[in-house]
Amino acid sequence: MKVQLNRLTRVCRGAAHNAFGDIVLFNDRLLVCYRQGTHHMSNNGIIVVAEINDLGQPVRFQCLTSPEGDLRDPHFCIDNDRLYLLAHQRWLTSLGAAKTYTWFSGDGLSWSSRHDPGPDNWWLWRATTYQGRHWGLAYHRPSEQLDLYAGSLRGKMHKVVSACLSKTHHQLGYPNETDCYFTQQGELIAVARRDADSFTAQLGRSKPPYTQWQWQDLGDYIGAPVLLPVDNDMALVCGRHFNGRNLVTQLWSLNIHNGELVKLLTLPSGGDNSYPGMIRQGDKLYIAYYSSHLDNQSRMYLARLNYEI
Repeated sequence: MKVQLNRLTRVCRGAAHNAFGDIVLFNDRLLVCYRQGTHHMSNNGIIVVAEINDLGQPVRFQCLTSPEGDLRDPHFCIDNDRLYLLAHQRWLTSLGAAKTYTWFSGDGLSWSSRHDPGPDNWWLWRATTYQGRHWGLAYHRPSEQLDLYAGSLRGKMHKVVSACLSKTHHQLGYPNETDCYFTQQGELIAVARRDADSFTAQLGRSKPPYTQWQWQDLGDYIGAPVLLPVDNDMALVCGRHFNGRNLVTQLWSLNIHNGELVKLLTLPSGGDNSYPGMIRQGDKLYIAYYSSHLDNQSRMYLARLNYEI
């Protein structure tokens, strides 16, 4: 597998902190979403959705907000002819609970009002669609565990399996940000970040009804992982990586059967960075991510890579 950086463009405006993004191709529109706020941990984050032209430049910006305050880590989820965007709102005194909020669109241009599918106080970090339902692994820092949720991003998400990965049952501390996808055979594949003990990411797999999970240590730290399946055996993984000197945004190939990670490319990155989104279109791979390697300013970037299996 070969990848080569073809083009890198900036897809945000202004001097604010722009970070925590995702990317999707929907209704023939290339969209990048991200959080814009005063700084990394400010309480005033809003979600920006930027439409990107063929030159990799933003041509339209839309904002999604919450009256209670800080929205974080927006991610897209496609469900047939409907595009969802989910974001987490941190706990604020007036609200009483952390929330997962969603919006949906039929064209990628206009967005619905805000919905509250839950779960409260758990962070449903990403979601995927399978057999008419939305699925995702949510984490809860005090519990140090991942729970599997399923349901509707427009209605309600319900816990279907508790402690898929946990410190109590697996002796693996603080699993958190997790991406997952379903294979053609209905197996659920996941990569989970961890921020305790060895800090190594975990590869998980489960067959229906998803109550039994097998986990394999990937031997490396992967922050904010995003998965893109290539075939029945391989997936691409992108996320934050410590290269021995600095934190960078790294792309790997992953053998989902034996857990072998192979480094493919380090994107131009440094300082506060990563939280990528990733899509493939023909022989091109697009990765949206943020970095502060230039002038110590946190900006959203779109990388276009040539891609060859």
